[in-house]
Amino acid sequence: MAEKKSIYNRIREAMTAEGTMPEGFVLRERLQDGRQFADGAIDGTIRYYMGPAHNTDITMLEQALKLASAGRFEDGGNALITYFAQGIVMLPVMDKVQEWAWGHAGELAPDRLGQFAMTLLLKSPDIESVKFGLTLLEVLDREPDQELREILLTLAACEELTLFCLFALGSYEDANQIYFALAKKLKGWGRIHAVSMLKPENQEMCDWLLQEGWRNEIMPEYSAITIIKRTKLADLLQSAEGTAWAGWAGRLIGYALQDEPVAGLSKYRRAGELLQAYLKLYAEAVKAAGAFEPVEYVSKVPMQGCDEAAVTGPELVRAIKAFVESHDLANKWQLVELCNKILA
Repeated sequence: MAEKKSIYNRIREAMTAEGTMPEGFVLRERLQDGRQFADGAIDGTIRYYMGPAHNTDITMLEQALKLASAGRFEDGGNALITYFAQGIVMLPVMDKVQEWAWGHAGELAPDRLGQFAMTLLLKSPDIESVKFGLTLLEVLDREPDQELREILLTLAACEELTLFCLFALGSYEDANQIYFALAKKLKGWGRIHAVSMLKPENQEMCDWLLQEGWRNEIMPEYSAITIIKRTKLADLLQSAEGTAWAGWAGRLIGYALQDEPVAGLSKYRRAGELLQAYLKLYAEAVKAAGAFEPVEYVSKVPMQGCDEAAVTGPELVRAIKAFVESHDLANKWQLVELCNKILA
């Protein structure tokens, strides 16, 4: 039987000239029942809905580290494959593995573990074993270098591995710039994860987040509240340039009104301030022009107070009013009054 191709080589050989995966590329094999998970879907669900596992036994992963530390890379790799063949994935146990490795640092050989991690990254045919290698890199005091950077960027192009690569790339001085480049390049779960880590340090990043960062092939709702916070949208709407950003703000506010799939404005301490700034701009636009250019967006989650998925300006104001009426905001009645004046 032919030896399975490594994950790294599968990605490198499939990569387009733009450094992305071709349309239809999926790293995971189809399940026996016919289902096939999009790249990153399992880890995305775990990250946003489940979090770390506390009761999962990682004894076999500990054994893999001990074997690798003794130079027995093949045995260590086989232990990983056996462990993950049970249906367990790396993300929920990542913290436990790292904590164990740090707690037993004196018993492990860092040089050999570094070699083992690189072997997994370049040669393993098993997805979760590659993620184990990426997790191991974070534990080791390895100096970031160009060779490793290129390997990580190659693996990160596949959205099944982007999240783990983002963690590993965090040790580079220009990590934020790397996150930005990846966020622009990726379209699915990889973009969601990159946006969640990106901190806008200049106007270009801020503008891109507001105009493009929420656009992904999964759900804009995953990124909307992050972008609202990171760009300080409430301040922007109250600035001299606020009117120019009102349309984009409407989209983001619309996506953040509900708490699915992630907590939105209901958990944001500046929600009332943000909504007031937006509604004031909306009211001024109506007064000046007699109408407001429709703010259109599409939500895959039914919005409170809205029956349609595609929501335009007045419907968005109705949705905001419904949100305000059901939440205890300091300026609640001011907001309700603003909504009523706009809708009158």
